[in-house]
Amino acid sequence: MTEQMLVDATVGLGFERYVQRVAVGVGAGIEQWCCRREHPLEAYIALDRTVPRFPGREVALLWEETCGWALAVETRSGEDLIVLGYLGEHAVPAPDAVADFAATLGTRSPHWVMNRPLADSDETARELRSYSGSAYA
Repeated sequence: MTEQMLVDATVGLGFERYVQRVAVGVGAGIEQWCCRREHPLEAYIALDRTVPRFPGREVALLWEETCGWALAVETRSGEDLIVLGYLGEHAVPAPDAVADFAATLGTRSPHWVMNRPLADSDETARELRSYSGSAYA
């Protein structure tokens, strides 16, 4: 179920390779993204874009193992980021789908989900493992 994903070395490696592909897909350089390969898996990708509703604030893609990708903006007070929306119910969508999601900044595309989705941890781990065997290109 959704409680906790078993994070082994294969899942961690697959996750890092997956996040790297997403980062390349959204045009983020190596200095703009980071990921945590242990439980809980997390990723942050800074985007070189702005949201009209939040001028002057940094925008990022966030990934959490329980809900997948979210689009968020930084706060001015250093508190948690403001989540604008989530990318559907699937935690490990194709990197191209994440890039399309990031391109919809501030426009509320049909792919957006406003309520935090709950991903299936077994399915998420299985999909991340599939990225571990493929060399990044």
